[in-house]
Amino acid sequence: MSDEQRSRIEMAIVRAMQKDRVSRRTFLGRAGRGGIAIGAALTLPGLIAACTPGGSAALEWANWPAYIDIDEESDPNPTPYPTLNAFIEQTGINVNYSEVINDNEEFFGTIFPDLEAGNSTGWDIVTPTDWMVEKLIRLGYVQELDHSKLPNLAANAADFAVDQWFDPGNAHSVYWQGGITGIGYNPTITGRQITSFDDLFDPAFKDLGVGLFSDTRDMLSLSLLSLGIVPANATIDDVTRAQEKLLTAAEAGQFRGFYGNEYYDELSAGNLALTIAWSGDVTQMKLYDNADVEFVVPAEGGMRWNDNLVIPNGSTNVDAVHQLMNYWYDPVPATTLAEYIGYFSPVAAVPERIQADADAARADGDDAGADELEVFAATVAPTEDQIANTYPYKQLTEDEETEWNDLWLQVMS
Repeated sequence: MSDEQRSRIEMAIVRAMQKDRVSRRTFLGRAGRGGIAIGAALTLPGLIAACTPGGSAALEWANWPAYIDIDEESDPNPTPYPTLNAFIEQTGINVNYSEVINDNEEFFGTIFPDLEAGNSTGWDIVTPTDWMVEKLIRLGYVQELDHSKLPNLAANAADFAVDQWFDPGNAHSVYWQGGITGIGYNPTITGRQITSFDDLFDPAFKDLGVGLFSDTRDMLSLSLLSLGIVPANATIDDVTRAQEKLLTAAEAGQFRGFYGNEYYDELSAGNLALTIAWSGDVTQMKLYDNADVEFVVPAEGGMRWNDNLVIPNGSTNVDAVHQLMNYWYDPVPATTLAEYIGYFSPVAAVPERIQADADAARADGDDAGADELEVFAATVAPTEDQIANTYPYKQLTEDEETEWNDLWLQVMS
């Protein structure tokens, strides 16, 4: 990317953010964390749409809720998403951004019939989690990437964000954002520190509220780790043992519920004393909603994951999608994004850039803003200890996937 293009991105972000920076708290208040699908059609005036490469059709992007920066006070034209709006202004490529992924399997069910029939899904770019990417690749449902159109990926990607187990060589996907599945808890309610997955089974917490995720892979994998079994090496007998541990506690009424995104509100409000949680969520919660909450990677280990940008079969805007993917690997928009959402950024320079922004804020007398940025500077890349004590998901065959799902449904029901 040339200096002139970089300058255009920076200026577009500045123009989009001239109003006071909107806190994550305000964003969550608008978007909600209860798993509600929120669609946001992002359009520029007709002049820009008319010059979109390949015609006037916009890119259709499906993502998870609350996973992009926002300026709530922005006029809808241009969009209220500063970094995305900067991309649109720079390239003339229009984007319809929709927050419609709340569960990997649920979203897969909405696109499977078209993928199976060889039709367009209606999406040009989607953002599934790593194990779902592996499934989509195995089924032949996503397109290969042209790395000659992704120079920023080669130049700027962090080592941990490339060449992962589910897509060697990033042949079909690029890392969007990532995190850790561990435990979120409120020590003012639990009365002690939480350190282990087995703390979720302590009868003392039964009436205080214990939450699990509804996700099969997270829950069975964490239970496997608590038995000393690395998920990638687990046999079906191992998984059955892990399921039995969860099932016994569920039948005894130990768990208040099985949650998706809505766990955030329950933990923040004090309705749950402890719950399975995502690292970035608890970072944001502690800053903006409940200063008492803490996140811990269980002593037995946590699950390390990332969501990814892929091009489903049927997309005809492939060149434009590559431009969008490449854009997010420029340190300028990548830093702005990370300073809003606080998950692991795949761009190597981001932690240092956030710290530089924190230093500048402190020099300007904005200690509160600097404190917030310093938290993100420390959480937007995994530490060596986290990498050593967190694990990827097991690559399941179709038969294993069916067996895992059947076992987990018994716990859920």
